[in-house]
Amino acid sequence: MNLAKVIEKTCEVFSTKVCAVEGERKLTYGEVNRRAGALARFLVSSGVKPGDRVAIFQVNCLEFPEMVFAVEKVGAVLVTINYRLRAEETAYILSNCSPKSVICGARYGEMINSIRSSVPSIESCISLGGTVAGMIEYEWILDSYGETLFPSLWRAGEDVACIIYTSGTTGWPKGAMITHDNLLTPLFDVYTFQPGNILVNVPMYHIAGISSVILPMYRGDTMVFLPAFDPGTFLAVVEKEKIQTTYLVPTMLQAVLDHPDFCRRHTGSLRHIGYGASPMPVGLLLRATQSLSVQFTNFYGMTETTGLISVLPPEDHELIGDDGIVEKKKLRLSSVGRCIPGSEAKIVDDKGEELPRGEVGEIVARGPKVMKGYWQNEEATRETIVSGWLHTGDLAYMDEDGYIYLKGRKKDMIIRGGENIYPAEIEAVLLQHPKIKEAAVIGVPDDYWGEIVKAVIVLKEGEMATGDEIISYCKDRLASYKKPALVEFRTSLPKNAMQKVLKTVLREEALREREKETR
Repeated sequence: MNLAKVIEKTCEVFSTKVCAVEGERKLTYGEVNRRAGALARFLVSSGVKPGDRVAIFQVNCLEFPEMVFAVEKVGAVLVTINYRLRAEETAYILSNCSPKSVICGARYGEMINSIRSSVPSIESCISLGGTVAGMIEYEWILDSYGETLFPSLWRAGEDVACIIYTSGTTGWPKGAMITHDNLLTPLFDVYTFQPGNILVNVPMYHIAGISSVILPMYRGDTMVFLPAFDPGTFLAVVEKEKIQTTYLVPTMLQAVLDHPDFCRRHTGSLRHIGYGASPMPVGLLLRATQSLSVQFTNFYGMTETTGLISVLPPEDHELIGDDGIVEKKKLRLSSVGRCIPGSEAKIVDDKGEELPRGEVGEIVARGPKVMKGYWQNEEATRETIVSGWLHTGDLAYMDEDGYIYLKGRKKDMIIRGGENIYPAEIEAVLLQHPKIKEAAVIGVPDDYWGEIVKAVIVLKEGEMATGDEIISYCKDRLASYKKPALVEFRTSLPKNAMQKVLKTVLREEALREREKETR
């Protein structure tokens, strides 16, 4: 079934209900239906056919639901692109997916125009939020093509609905092909975002952003969009719009709790917070559960699994019961929960053989959420999906009850003198240090050991520490070979838009520094 068919029904039932909010602007479901129909009609008139790609290059905005809706209405394939990318990176993605049409924020119009000639597939460009030379204005299209509703075209469940490009930490980004069947799975997940006014502050080019739009549009919830995350703005919007549910990555959650407005703003409407994308320090989570009267859910997954593999549900965050149960639940707070119903996950070795419980290996998953493959990259698809199992590249172990405990990315594992060292374990220890705000652990080359451990640390405001102090702290809590040999203090860590630390950047910087020292 075409995803748009599901949304059409919601728009009919909730036609007068507010669908999308951004600042003082609001659109009802009926208005979104009409506007999406107008955009769909224009796309068809400009040559877009089922299976053609339509790319969006824009920050979070009120128009996002109707753009998704319109593209799916005509049976085209939505391609959401990271608006932080530079011209060369954007040109690569556009050349790779060959879109017929591009919709971009006016602020990005000049950049898109500069690379347009290198992407001959583009037949129309639409500017959103302003006039751009050589582009058609978005609102003009809606005014000119909005006479009647546009019924959604039929698409098969296995047809590709969207292509989401991975972050490209190793080489150029790969486009994960997500089908209509994939995108419909969140509508029936047992554990998901709870109904209510949802604050969307994760980027729309990310699978979490796409999911944050599709599920509310199925249920008829109101979506409130933040173009960019800011903790003060977040708190103000929660109060003003009576937000009930949202998604925060750990650094966002910490910024909210640390903000001076946290105690002054009314956050009583909040009922549920989903989190994920990067490891959640247990101390931060315990602080959040004490400071906010909400239910928490940890979502673990990736683009290639339509955003979800396992879940740590609200009941696992409730530290109630006898001492033994409470201690077990505290331990589980450092996990990413158990595999979701309807899917399968297991831990395997390098040969693909399942490992016993408690042993570290790679997480593999299969089920209805697994992508169709990578766009125009059969080799990468074969390497990633083996006998139906998607290889995540994440290292973890599974306990006797099926809870999964991440140990880091497979490519991040450090091998020191033949010993495997998992950065996540060291980072968890570092984040318990009262002076440390953020920490990232990488391996750097060493002539004797092969690799040694380096910790890159951001201290809390006003704190001071030495490298020897940090190393000694780790030595008391870890096997000696796991303790950092090098410690670097910084004011911030390089991150992507989902606030994942870019360890590739840290490793590249460490390599350049080593090259300077050996000259």
